Amino acid sequence: MGNEIEKLKQVLGLRDAIGIAIGQMVGAGILSITGLAIALTGTGVPLAFLLSSVFMLIITIPLAILGSVIPTTGGMYAYTARLLSPQAGFVYLSLFTFGHLTIAVYAISFAQYFQGIVASIPIMPVAFVVLTFFYLINLFGIKFMSTLGKVLILTKLLSLMIFVAWGMSEVDYSVFQPSSYFPQGISGFLMAVGMTSFASGGAYAVVELGGEMKRPKRDIPLAILISSGIVGVLYIGMGIVATGVLPISEVAGESLIDVATSILPRPLFLFFVIGGAMFALASTLNVTFSWVTRGMLVACRDGWLPAGFGKVNRRFGTPHWLLTFYYILGIIPIVTGVSLATISQLGVGILLIASVFPVLSAAKLPRKYPDLYRSAPFTMKPVLLYMIVVIAVGLLVFQGYLLLSRLSLPLLLGNVLIVVIAASYAIIKGKTRELSAVNQANMRDIA
Repeated sequence: MGNEIEKLKQVLGLRDAIGIAIGQMVGAGILSITGLAIALTGTGVPLAFLLSSVFMLIITIPLAILGSVIPTTGGMYAYTARLLSPQAGFVYLSLFTFGHLTIAVYAISFAQYFQGIVASIPIMPVAFVVLTFFYLINLFGIKFMSTLGKVLILTKLLSLMIFVAWGMSEVDYSVFQPSSYFPQGISGFLMAVGMTSFASGGAYAVVELGGEMKRPKRDIPLAILISSGIVGVLYIGMGIVATGVLPISEVAGESLIDVATSILPRPLFLFFVIGGAMFALASTLNVTFSWVTRGMLVACRDGWLPAGFGKVNRRFGTPHWLLTFYYILGIIPIVTGVSLATISQLGVGILLIASVFPVLSAAKLPRKYPDLYRSAPFTMKPVLLYMIVVIAVGLLVFQGYLLLSRLSLPLLLGNVLIVVIAASYAIIKGKTRELSAVNQANMRDIA
């Protein structure tokens, strides 16, 4: 299985990494979850975006250090499995995989914005078509995906900046009063912070692609910091326009279509919907397919999953069976008609909890690989790293709890069942001699 990992091509530079990070961050989060966050906290949304940007940067710093010290393919799974334990790695991967039901959010939201142009178009068939299109695009290789992604990213950034610049003059700034920030109390505001972390996060995606980057030790932390800064400023501006132009009752739980209609001339409105909203969602879907398979690819090599499941296409260097698995995972919410709010709360909550594992693994670096840690381009004093890890874990657990606690009892029980099954399989499978030997042999691959 090691040969399958080696078939992945080292073709990504810093610009590619920044593009992938921004492409992952700017998409379904800002364009779909903004309305849901407004329903929770009203005009407190800009503040929620500010806090979630800060929180996600804190959470991502340990991951950036991991990528700078020992870059590797499938980083977050690999770090958890090697630095914590193989069993912890599999439990993390199970939660990570199930949490990516959120792939459907991008496709469904794309269809909703398309419906804003063509009112008669049905949402679910469009969502199915766009998901299928980007699944097929990613079968042709990561460099091909990256080239397409750059076009999508530049177009959507321009259109979103136009939305902010044009809308700022239309904002009624008198609505931004501290008394209006918490219509559902502090718990509603904190839930909005947790939900907007889905939009503010995503830069960590480049950590998964360390084995496919030309200079990963330098480029991973740079890409995370640069993309997080750009996107954080953009999101705060969009939050101000989204909540300050129309009455809260008209935008709560809705997309940004109505706001865009009220402030933009028709040509710019169409550019925003197509070039901003639809391209943003499309590029995020495109980027997600490019990296989401990497942890499972390494898990196949480690023996947790059948080796053939992680087979990499020789011509295009892509794991076609794993891409197909995530494609089917994204189709499930589309065909079952699960609401965006439910998918978002469920998926984001699980992903936040799953992220605890790789963040914790960063605390092992200074002692386990002291020479590599000292020589890496992006590190800090171990004491400071430990403090950041503790804060990051606390934020992840708290935000994940807030989102998951609002789910229905059947969904909560389903989550518990997934954890129990994953942990049981990890314990039983982890005791086998073959798997133990594979993991011991692979301990060297990230060092």
